[in-house]
Amino acid sequence: MAFTFPYPHASRLALAAGLAVCAPLAQAAVLDFEDKVCARSQPICNLGDVYRAKGYVLSYAPAPDDEHPIGFHVVGRQWAPNVGGSIAMLANSCNATTTLASQAGKPFSVLTMDLAEANADSPARVTFTGLKTDGTTVRLAVNLDGKPGWQRIVLPGTFYNLISLQWVQGDCVDNKSHMFDNILVMPGISTR
Repeated sequence: MAFTFPYPHASRLALAAGLAVCAPLAQAAVLDFEDKVCARSQPICNLGDVYRAKGYVLSYAPAPDDEHPIGFHVVGRQWAPNVGGSIAMLANSCNATTTLASQAGKPFSVLTMDLAEANADSPARVTFTGLKTDGTTVRLAVNLDGKPGWQRIVLPGTFYNLISLQWVQGDCVDNKSHMFDNILVMPGISTR
């Protein structure tokens, strides 16, 4: 059922006000990895250590004791644990660090991200650490439910004015690995 305004000119005013409020969201970007063609025909494929898209960069860093770092992998829809998912990504090494930043080095906000256990075999824990332009850090620990399927994580309003956002892959023993998708980022300073 569509909502209609009782006065024709009121609908135009409401639309204009709504567009003014949403204007900053027009610059928002979703990192969804759909541009990785290899994942359309394969369950999983190697991506390397860096992924760039829509003005942002994701960087992979192996754990210091990792003798055989693997890098990022793109997970396709054919991979069994990717239940109902789109093309996603994971840092395919235990204790590897993923870092998100703006390609231009400008501040940004992270609004939401989808997470899922990489093998759907037990719960995973993911801790996000954001470095802000004033040198302070913000943290959020997320416990996934251990069930197949994706969970949308809404980051608190403190995750604005970031220079970088980091999170570490599980240790693959006590804390299982996870995959991520649909990272909603927005440039500039936001106070949400």
